[in-house]
Amino acid sequence: MKKTPAIIVIICLTVVVLAGIGCSQKKVSTSKPVILIAAFGSSMESGEKNLADADKMIREKFPENEIHWAFTAQIIIDKLKEAGKTTYFDRKVPMQNLEEAYAQLIAEGKTNVVVQCLHTMVGAEFRQVLNTPTKGLNVKYGYPLLFNPENIQNTVIALSDNFGDPSNTATILCAHGNEAHPENNSQLIEMDNYLRNNYKNTFLACVEGPPEFEGVLEDVLNSGVANVKFVPLMFTYGDHMSNDVMGDEPDSWKLQIGLPATAADAMGSNPIIIGMFIKEIKSALSQF
Repeated sequence: MKKTPAIIVIICLTVVVLAGIGCSQKKVSTSKPVILIAAFGSSMESGEKNLADADKMIREKFPENEIHWAFTAQIIIDKLKEAGKTTYFDRKVPMQNLEEAYAQLIAEGKTNVVVQCLHTMVGAEFRQVLNTPTKGLNVKYGYPLLFNPENIQNTVIALSDNFGDPSNTATILCAHGNEAHPENNSQLIEMDNYLRNNYKNTFLACVEGPPEFEGVLEDVLNSGVANVKFVPLMFTYGDHMSNDVMGDEPDSWKLQIGLPATAADAMGSNPIIIGMFIKEIKSALSQF
């Protein structure tokens, strides 16, 4: 039997090995980054619906990327786990904080990650996300809703379909705000000014810090309107909207105004608002 020269065998083996390396490298380079959504979270059914709506819209836009979630409010996670709830949504997303989500990704060997914050302001929650250690991961960030100045106007336009008829209804955008660090409310003050200058009988008030509800209350009562419409500038319709704004306690905004009141759904279910976050995700993905 005629023997194959050793040099030919070596060349063939080299080609096979290099081809295998090439395939391996191609697999790594074409893997899609994981999209990790960082949200405050909600312990209320209405708030979970808003988060589920957002999850569906984001997954539909990025079908080739894994969509993970992490919640920045440990108190919400603890409350839900004490009630026996360990997952979110029908697709059973693990209820995790950022540290736990990062540890899971590292354990699975998924190192390219886009972290998209579903927060309204550049405040304490966003800083918490930025300050969470990401050792072992290659992380790109998507920014909060009002990080870009043009999104003040864009957000108002996105919510404007929910505004009441200004001839007989006052519209109040309801923001969370920050009382301990009122400087974080600068974007909300700017939005209130934009509303007052461009929309009749339309205002913004914060649960914490400026613009305070007391000033808006006076403006509404002096306007002569017969109704009030509350529009959440919050991602979920949770405790603040259900109790501080639309609650039945004497200090709720609804009862302090004393007019017939209705409320719109929260921003997590608004396709235009989610589209603005999707734009941020696309920008972060483009950095890989």
